[in-house]
This record gives sequence, structure tokens and C-alpha cells, in this order.
Amino acid sequence: MDVYNLTVRSSFSAAHRLREYEGNCEQLHGHNWLVEATVESSLLDDRGMGMDFRSIKGALHDILSGMDHKYLNEIPPFDARNPSSENLARYIFEEMEGKVPPPARLRRIAVWESDDCCAEYTRRG
Repeated sequence: MDVYNLTVRSSFSAAHRLREYEGNCEQLHGHNWLVEATVESSLLDDRGMGMDFRSIKGALHDILSGMDHKYLNEIPPFDARNPSSENLARYIFEEMEGKVPPPARLRRIAVWESDDCCAEYTRRG
């Protein structure tokens, strides 16, 4: 089966600290995170699109705006869950999954905390 992958990027800036981490990252620090969202679709609509990039970017922006310029350790779910890049990727995935209408589906979220460090979250199936 042919599959089209559509990827958009957005970013947000926020501070966090990693609880129970033995190193500098346990101290309060910030990142300019880059987030990639990939949607896949095996079907194209009458316009020849799997999903409009503008819709994907809008859904991602809605989620990231709630974290932008915040101290992540103080906002749910990161007041109880460590705000690691892995947990950020899963949270963004879970929040965005319902914003992608069938037949398209959210394939992956990648969270870059620096130019050379990235955590990805995907679901099998």
C-alpha cells in the first residue's frame, strides 16, 4: 500500500528541570524545542492532498502554545510527570492524535531539544 507522509515543524521555548537526574539538567534550564509532526495517509482527497499542511500546523500550534514560555514542571501533566523530551513527545502525540481526521493518522512526533538531540514517539499499528 502506498503511504504519503506529511511533516510540519514548529517550535516553542520553555524552562524545565529533570527531577532525580544526576547532572546539570536537574537544575532549572531552558530550551528552544523544535517539534516535528508527521501525518500519514494512503488516500488523497479531491485536491490531491492527504491533509492540508495548514491544518496540521494549526493543530500543532494549539498544543505548543500551551507550553510556550512556561515552566513545564508547573503545568499538567508535567507537574507529576518528568518533562523529559521523551515525555514531551508522547504528550504532544496524545494531544494531537484526535485532531487528525481519518483516513489520515498521526504517525510520529519528534522533539528536538538541541541541534543534535531528539526524542521521537510513535504508535505501532
